[in-house]
Amino acid sequence: MEKLQFFECNKCSKQTFPKKFFCSNCGNIDFDLIDAPEGKIKEISVIRHMLGNKDWQPRKIANIQTDTGVSLTVGIEDNIQIGDILNIYSKDGAPFAKK
Repeated sequence: MEKLQFFECNKCSKQTFPKKFFCSNCGNIDFDLIDAPEGKIKEISVIRHMLGNKDWQPRKIANIQTDTGVSLTVGIEDNIQIGDILNIYSKDGAPFAKK
């Protein structure tokens, strides 16, 4: 389990994920890598079918928002509920979260 990295503008400190070409707040193009903070579950969905995959198993995803304002969709493995606070990490290059 590897910590997911967010991008923080080194001029105004606005955080973003994934990286943008320029900061939507101040227009700066230089970013620093920071560890992603915890996020709060806003919505949960289940992907029940994937075209072209015969052995597909349902997978849960969630929309989460950090206290710094970054929203993203992550895979989830735990039995979680809306409102739970989760740690964000990277698994096989994709964002995931767990308690």
